[in-house]
Amino acid sequence: MILKQLRTFLRGRIRVSTEKRRHQALQKNLERQINSRMTSLIRKFANTQAFLYEQFGIYEAGPAAKSLTEELYPVINSHYRRVFLAVFQLNNETYGREQKQDDPIEEAVIFGRSIDLERLVAQYFTTRQVILSGISSRMARQISRVIETGRLDNLTLPQIAKKITSTFATVSKSRAALIARTETHNAASFAHHAYHDEVRTGLGMKMYKTWVSTADARTRSEHRAANGQTVEMDEPFVLNHPKLGKVEMQYPSDPAGGVYHSVNCRCVVVYADEKDVVID
Repeated sequence: MILKQLRTFLRGRIRVSTEKRRHQALQKNLERQINSRMTSLIRKFANTQAFLYEQFGIYEAGPAAKSLTEELYPVINSHYRRVFLAVFQLNNETYGREQKQDDPIEEAVIFGRSIDLERLVAQYFTTRQVILSGISSRMARQISRVIETGRLDNLTLPQIAKKITSTFATVSKSRAALIARTETHNAASFAHHAYHDEVRTGLGMKMYKTWVSTADARTRSEHRAANGQTVEMDEPFVLNHPKLGKVEMQYPSDPAGGVYHSVNCRCVVVYADEKDVVID
């Protein structure tokens, strides 16, 4: 049975461009699903704070940030679960372990082995909580700045409230897009790594991973330089950081690389057995 699984896992020739397109297409689809929810959540937050300020003339950034975080956490956590399932399904299809399905699977299975998905998602979510709380704090402070500016301009409470809603009508779109793009990519990168690490340890296989960046003007120079870097599965990629010097990352958006290497990253990793051949 193990030998059959090993033969099924081997892919022979792996084309980098094809792998990248498949990964990025999946992420784009997942981004769209969370983007609209994030836009609505941010607008609701701004509208609520504007209403309260107009009614009572009081605004406290701390409690406002806390209330946003309480709404943000379950939405993002649910999205992480959806991303993990989609990534596992994509990989299972790649290795011929499942037929393609129209609806997403609801159980995480890797090569016939059931994975504790809730534990894995909770583990990942823990690494993102501080970042997500920071997002809430920044948006709460942005409302504070709108209020302060309005007061300096001698605006009335209704005028300041209107300023809050109009400002966030624009901000919500760009901020939601950034959150959707970054959190989807980060979660997908982690899920791909977790999947292949399970294959490596579960089947006792020797695997390699190759960093693949996007060759355009928006790509960080450090990520462009890392393109094609190949290491063993349990070894880190080594990238430059403008402030920290050399950093070691197991996969794109690994927290070890800091925020600099995470936000708006579009890099992917191609995983391969030692007997596979990775080509451009």
